[in-house]
Amino acid sequence: MRTGHLLLLVFVMFLAWPSAARAQEVVPARLAPWLDATTERVVERAYVPSAESKVGEVRILRRSQATVVETLLYTKVLSRVVGEICKKELANWPGNSDAARYIEMLERVQKQIWSRLPTNQRVSDRRQKLWIDFVVAPGVAFIGVGAFEMEEPHGEVRVKRRELLALLEPSPEYVRRNLRLITADAFHIEDAAVGPLLGPLP
Repeated sequence: MRTGHLLLLVFVMFLAWPSAARAQEVVPARLAPWLDATTERVVERAYVPSAESKVGEVRILRRSQATVVETLLYTKVLSRVVGEICKKELANWPGNSDAARYIEMLERVQKQIWSRLPTNQRVSDRRQKLWIDFVVAPGVAFIGVGAFEMEEPHGEVRVKRRELLALLEPSPEYVRRNLRLITADAFHIEDAAVGPLLGPLP
């Protein structure tokens, strides 16, 4: 290879490195414990839209003192499913700036996950996998979004690895209310029945 071509290649790799390094979101130290899945316990689970034709599931989790409502999406039509989530968000929060930031984050991460899907080779599982965590813990309330890897022993999804791609700290009221809205929608229950299912929030 000519020296000029080699220098050009090194230069291009140098330019590409910072963007690759920023692909995964840096977690602030005060939030890191509440994203640590090693301490989590699944309290309840509901398949979306149903167990017979699922594109994902909503889980109520306990992570130490945190209450988490987690959405796991695993579908070939992730953009369509994210689009439906955004429609519900706009209906629930018309004109709300926190909702607008959340929608922008969701759409950005969905496109990022789509861009990673190989296009020039056969892949046995072409589902795109995205997780969304609404977290309420002592002194904090935030949303984490990212990609994940999974296995399915006996048809049950188990998360092997999570990768955080975006983080948002909207108002605590927005996070807490969305915990209730997502739970009511996923479990097909009235708002009055959500409290006993979620338990006392920190």
